[in-house]
Amino acid sequence: MRKAVDLAARSVSEEGRGDPTPVVGAVIVKNGVEVASAFRGQCGPGNHAEKCAIDAAAGQDLSGSVVYTTLEPCSRRNLPKIACAQRLIDQGVSAVYIGLYDPNPKIYREGWKMMRDAGIALRDFPADLRDELRAINLAFLEQYRSNRSPSGSATFDYVHSPIFTIGQPPLTIDTKWSHAASGVIHAYSAPGNIALARYAAALSEIDDPSAMDFKPEKHSVTGSEGNVVVFRGPQENAYAILRIERVLSLERGDDRNEVSFTYEIRTLSTSGPLDGYFPQE
Repeated sequence: MRKAVDLAARSVSEEGRGDPTPVVGAVIVKNGVEVASAFRGQCGPGNHAEKCAIDAAAGQDLSGSVVYTTLEPCSRRNLPKIACAQRLIDQGVSAVYIGLYDPNPKIYREGWKMMRDAGIALRDFPADLRDELRAINLAFLEQYRSNRSPSGSATFDYVHSPIFTIGQPPLTIDTKWSHAASGVIHAYSAPGNIALARYAAALSEIDDPSAMDFKPEKHSVTGSEGNVVVFRGPQENAYAILRIERVLSLERGDDRNEVSFTYEIRTLSTSGPLDGYFPQE
């Protein structure tokens, strides 16, 4: 596991991608002896660590081997590529140790389930190594926990990561979510800092967000797809206006837990999204 983490730090970045990619290392061990190891991109741009490690094994029999990988093996790849979870199943590995689970709500724990259903024993890295992996994968993880823009959109697993932060210092607002049903979700904030903009169907329909009904004792609202929710931020006169676009629920038969919303951050001195408010990085 230690070697897999060290290998992850050597991962090759992918040019031309608009989103952060993870750093991943993988080690294959059989009968107590290392057979092969690799990091993401080692055997070609965009190639996953598990594939590169299998390639490095050069056709050796990997049945019964143990694989240590710093990120949950992927469950989907565009054809003709093969998902890493399926590669490990096809190789007949007996156990897989996983550092972090993929934060993408579309595939979170899908690879784990594929391998579990195939009879592979699954274990987690210890907490100290998981913390180390979170640190070196910060950009990759944060895209599913925050959006630093003053306006934009978000899609994330509200069960795995219930808090999503929008904006950047000095103006950030935490939004918190929990399960209600398919198409419906609970939204939370500190008492007196959340309101449901009844009948509003677009962000532009909210003129002055401070005019919403922020009841002092109320800390949650329940919204459906198409509803608009207003969060009052910790900073004076700062508000986040969100339109709930989609809610998926595993408990109601969907294939994952996921919420998508569009948003704007405003202050009472602005009549629209705060484009240009934040300093350029």
